[in-house]
Parts: sequence; C-alpha cells; structure tokens
Amino acid sequence: MISRRCVLSRVEVDAETHSKKIVLCLIVLVVVITTAVMPVFAHGGGLIHVAGEPAGDYRVTVWVAPNEVEASKTLHFTVAVVEAENNDMILDAEVGIEVFAAGTDERMLSGPATTEQSVNKLFYEADFSEAPEAGTYTVVTTVNGRLGTGDVAFDLEIIPAKTTVNWLFVGIGGLVVIVAIGLFLSRRSEHQSKEN
Repeated sequence: MISRRCVLSRVEVDAETHSKKIVLCLIVLVVVITTAVMPVFAHGGGLIHVAGEPAGDYRVTVWVAPNEVEASKTLHFTVAVVEAENNDMILDAEVGIEVFAAGTDERMLSGPATTEQSVNKLFYEADFSEAPEAGTYTVVTTVNGRLGTGDVAFDLEIIPAKTTVNWLFVGIGGLVVIVAIGLFLSRRSEHQSKEN
C-alpha cells in the first residue's frame, strides 16, 4: 500500500511538472511571437523621397515614415541639410514642412522640423499626429539659414487607413487560452492518476 501511494504520488508530480513546463513554453512562445511582429516606429529613417536635391545653396534629403502613410495616422518627416558646395552639415537653419493638396495652394499641414526633436541632433525632424485624408499631396520643405533660403518639393501618396490588429490584446487572449488549456490538462492528469 505504501509503495503504491509513493508511485501514484510520483506520477502526479511528474504529470503536474510536465503540464507546468508545457504551459510555460507556450507562454514564452506567445510573448515572443507578439513582440516580434509588432511594427516599430522610431524617430529618423523612413522612405527617402528627396535625396541630396539642391535647394538654393543647400542640398536636402527628406525621409518620410512610415513607408506607407495612412490617412489619420501619425506622419513623420526627417530632413538632412548640408552645404551644396562641401557637404558640411547645417544644424542651425530653420526648416519648415508644408503639405498641400496636390495642384492647389490649400495647406493641409505645416510646422517646423527641428534638431530638438531629433534623437541624434544631426537631422531636423517633424511629427504630425494625423495625416490628411487619402490622396496625393505636395510636400514642400523649406530651409532658411546663413546661406539663404531654398526649398524642395515632392509628391506624397497617402493611402486609406487600414484596420490594425492590437497585438497586445491578441497576446493576452492567447495567454488566457494557453493557461486554460494548461489548467485543463493538469486537472485531467490529476483525475487520471487518482483513478489508477
């Protein structure tokens, strides 16, 4: 009787430990998957729309992030300004961003791009909390500094907003399901070991 109880108790402990290991592995898997697929948007970078284009006595490069700009979502500009003659960085200019409805003078967005908003202080950056509605727009970047004033313009396509998945809620939901399955399996193994 004593040896049978020891064997049953060992089987229960092994089954419970095994269930806990499975649940832990599944939790780690869900966390890794949900954090790995989340898009990361940071300051700087994006898609280059203007690359070293002349703007008066300056050369200007403009990046836009995200790569696909969606209506009513955050819009970020990064601007690099160098002297046209020798490519020395210009960090003391005033840089402005204006977004116009294409082919019109109707200004949809405007604001300064500053080095204060830049993480590394080598670029001018501007954030707009909400891009205009879907369509084609003309973006004008103006530089005003010790070498005078210059500007560059480019067209920017804004697409309709996509529905996005909130990966945090998906991860939490998946975690709840995994824990529920783990509890079910551990109770099932307890019940089976009691029957034996």
